[in-house]
Amino acid sequence: MVAMATTNQQDRAAVGPGIAGGLAGGVALLVLLVGTAISGVNGFLELVANGATAFVPLAVFDALLEALGPLAKGLLFTLVAAAVPLAGGLLAIALARLGRLGRTAGPSAAALAGGIALLLAELVVLPVFGQGVLGTAYRGDALALQLPIVLAALAYGIVLVGLMREAGTVAAASTVATVAGDGPGGAPAEPPTPAVAPAGEFGRRSFLGRALVAIGGASLLASGAIVVSRVASAASKPLGSASGQSPVDDFGVTPQVTPLDDFYVIGKDLVPTAVDIAGWRLAISGLVDRPAEWTLDDLAGLPRVEGYRTLQCISNDVVRYGSLIGNQWWAGVRVRDVLDAVGARPEARWVLWRSADGYTESLPVDVARDEGTWLVSEMGEPGAALPKAHGFPLRVLVAGRYGMKQPKYLTGIELAAEDEAGYWERRGWDETAAVRTYSRIDSPVESDDVPVGQAFRVYGIASAGDRGIARVEVSSDDGATWLDAELEPARPEASDLTWRRWRAEVTLPTAARAVLVARATDGAGNVQDAVVRSSLPSGATGLHRVTVTAVG
Repeated sequence: MVAMATTNQQDRAAVGPGIAGGLAGGVALLVLLVGTAISGVNGFLELVANGATAFVPLAVFDALLEALGPLAKGLLFTLVAAAVPLAGGLLAIALARLGRLGRTAGPSAAALAGGIALLLAELVVLPVFGQGVLGTAYRGDALALQLPIVLAALAYGIVLVGLMREAGTVAAASTVATVAGDGPGGAPAEPPTPAVAPAGEFGRRSFLGRALVAIGGASLLASGAIVVSRVASAASKPLGSASGQSPVDDFGVTPQVTPLDDFYVIGKDLVPTAVDIAGWRLAISGLVDRPAEWTLDDLAGLPRVEGYRTLQCISNDVVRYGSLIGNQWWAGVRVRDVLDAVGARPEARWVLWRSADGYTESLPVDVARDEGTWLVSEMGEPGAALPKAHGFPLRVLVAGRYGMKQPKYLTGIELAAEDEAGYWERRGWDETAAVRTYSRIDSPVESDDVPVGQAFRVYGIASAGDRGIARVEVSSDDGATWLDAELEPARPEASDLTWRRWRAEVTLPTAARAVLVARATDGAGNVQDAVVRSSLPSGATGLHRVTVTAVG
């Protein structure tokens, strides 16, 4: 029976560290999640998730976007979060096998476990996922990143050792009970081990153990709830307004100006970055004569620019209805006025953007000096600050480029002689990201019924970045013949930097299915590319088709 008791204790020890490490990892995970929630900026989990995308082949990335849409980022973040308690369990098992954990473990063991967890995070995980040793490559708030990591490692060590001490005490108590009943008539077969603590000690440690188990379990549940909430919130972000069936005016079902609540939101993170405006500064550095840190009030001293601009995501679909595009009013200052104010040096060839969420991008200096390259702090109406989801307090707008070239949460401008690949370029996306000539059909929608032998209206929008729209054509026979659509007349909300709405009168002579197609020609004479390509790496191409049925 003594041998059996020893074997049982060893079995428990083999399983115990993994469970204890997983529970301690759950506490560490909760600390990391709460730290990000408090700071409002990227933390350890977000950086690992972002870094993981660099290891995903473009074809796989494209397939995941196609299959999961906005849930793709959520799935990745969930996997990263789940890896924390798993790693905690594996580390605990390793320490136990090395004899560093047990019922006599104390503060030194807690320091060892927490220290190893911290070193793994700082010297292995962060570098592997692109943030450098000790997170030195991270361009965001270093304190907001490091403090939760240190606290999480500390919590992991303390909870792990507490659970292991309790497991060892319970195992010792079980061994004593088994040995005590092993002799004839219940007499002890051998004396109890002197090292066994008294009954009162067992009671206290048992209570502590149950409390730690409860804390670990509750942390895992709370962490799971937070992750699910973040994923659900990300999936519910506006992805543009879907086309309706009732025209809002003479040119269709899509309003000329996109309501803020319908304006699409795309970002590399699940949760928009929160920036404390009291401490925010725009740092201008590099090849400039007068490096400076500017506030919004400083920027307001430069000449103001304002107007309607259309913004489109490089992932916007073309052959199907694409909603990752919107038109709104913006206000701010020209980048060239900022560069002139700080004295950009002649050898400066590139403008490198830095953002509070760690996002990076770049532009050639001549593009940054273009009339249409702005730093904007207002959106929606005069005096209205940028919404948090759209880059508060400052973002970049670049005429003729997709949204990936227009960073949000801007904190720095660096003038440099050499280019630096941006966040998405390092993942295989196009460096220039020039907007392609684009059109879509807003109404009718797929599978609609339309009247046979009677004219009905087809509505849509077209956009070409900074080239404007010169013509839109519509076909009712899948591209065999074409007719010109009517473009919306010029109005204050429309310019070469905004989309153009259009309408066409179409008649289907027979009761049958028909395929409507639209194509645009931009102001430079470029006809919309009809070859179907995915959005990776430089924006989708093709023509939008809608199948309708003519009925009598």
